Amino acid sequence: MATIKDVASDAGVAVGTVSKVLNGQYVSAENKRKVEESVRRLGYQMNYYARGLKTRYTYTIAVIVPDILNPFFACLVYHIEKELYKLGYKMFLCQSQMEPEKEAYYLRLVSQNKVDGIMGITFNENDAYFTGDIPAVIFDRHFRGPVCCISSDNFRGGELAAERLLAGGSRKLLYIRTGSSLSSETLKRGQGFASKCQERHASYEMLDLGDDADFYPEQGILEALKSRMEGGVPSFDGIYTSTDGLALEVIKQLDHLQIQVPRDVQVIGHDGLRRMNRGDYLVSSIAQPVEDMARAGVECLLRQIRKEETEDITILPVTFVEGGTTRIT
Repeated sequence: MATIKDVASDAGVAVGTVSKVLNGQYVSAENKRKVEESVRRLGYQMNYYARGLKTRYTYTIAVIVPDILNPFFACLVYHIEKELYKLGYKMFLCQSQMEPEKEAYYLRLVSQNKVDGIMGITFNENDAYFTGDIPAVIFDRHFRGPVCCISSDNFRGGELAAERLLAGGSRKLLYIRTGSSLSSETLKRGQGFASKCQERHASYEMLDLGDDADFYPEQGILEALKSRMEGGVPSFDGIYTSTDGLALEVIKQLDHLQIQVPRDVQVIGHDGLRRMNRGDYLVSSIAQPVEDMARAGVECLLRQIRKEETEDITILPVTFVEGGTTRIT
């Protein structure tokens, strides 16, 4: 079995350099490449138990998401695990299922030193756990304590959606959202949308369907759309939704009402989901840089674990992607 000395000899670097790479510490890009290639070539396996005894770390990160049935959450978890594995960490995946007690249980594991840090998405009030003592990275949410937040540019996403709907000929716009009303970066999607509509003097309406973030209220969507129709003609011709999942449900109900997308009504979602996360986009959407978000989150968390300074918030750019539910301009 290959040892760390074998890796150092094969890579032509010092043992300390190999140790730094395995522990996620900074080395030059060239040395990092050499070490990673030697690790793969020699099949080096780190002794995590001995490593933990020496450093008092578990080299395990807890990742909490509401569920992995949601394709956006699943994609984010996929990229987080890839980043952690490259840096010699294991992932402990937790599904809160939106239950505050279950989420609090997982958070307590961190305070009991069962894992080294925590990452995730939460829609619950758990500020008491985020006092700065626990290394933590949360996506999109804000807490009263000093917690690193990783997000995409949601405000710009809302602006982009309005711009594309207007560019495609829509003049009566509608924003539909579901989800938590807790302070978060995702609320800026609607804010950016409204801001751009006001700037362009465009007619728009904001519709909040409530706090159910995962199970879209089909009847509620249908009734909301029907109430905005007269003589079979909708009072809107462009819709932006807070998620791609919501966009798909809206399109389903528009079809039920015999309203064609994108001929009669353009629809833009938010997230940039693709078939099997590799194929075509499910809808025209504001795509989040999920891989970059995962990488930034892991880097931020490991800096906290090493007691290094971190930014309070990291905002990454979004892009518009065509998915067949908007008119080509």
